[in-house]
Amino acid sequence: MDLVVPAGHRLAAQSRVALGELAGEAFVDFPSGYGNRAVTDRAFAAAGLPRHVAIEITAIGTGADFVRHGLGIALLPRGSTGSDDGLVALPVTGADLDWPISLATPGNRTLSAAARAFERLVDQHLRARLEVVSGGSRGSASLGSG
Repeated sequence: MDLVVPAGHRLAAQSRVALGELAGEAFVDFPSGYGNRAVTDRAFAAAGLPRHVAIEITAIGTGADFVRHGLGIALLPRGSTGSDDGLVALPVTGADLDWPISLATPGNRTLSAAARAFERLVDQHLRARLEVVSGGSRGSASLGSG
């Protein structure tokens, strides 16, 4: 996940931000129990840093809107915000903010045409993301049934 701040935020001009630089900021985040919230809570706890969640949301787009209007900062999935929407996304150093996402398919029956199309779409997206992140030097992602 990346840090998302409004374009005028004190950290917006940086190319990356250390987790420790986020202490004292108001966060927009998901409620306790959500997977991405757990990743963020663990990262701050592991670093011994306090964190104040000012607003809880249940949709990534809503979180981006709150950040855009200066109501807090957020850690959101990489690529979940547009490049020209008043937001700046920054990688965070010094923390494990990987949020694994899985796609499960039944191994005992044939997928519908819609499910196969969705599986291909996810696979294409992962391949494209790996190309961007690795500069094309890593192997490709693959999703299989089962």
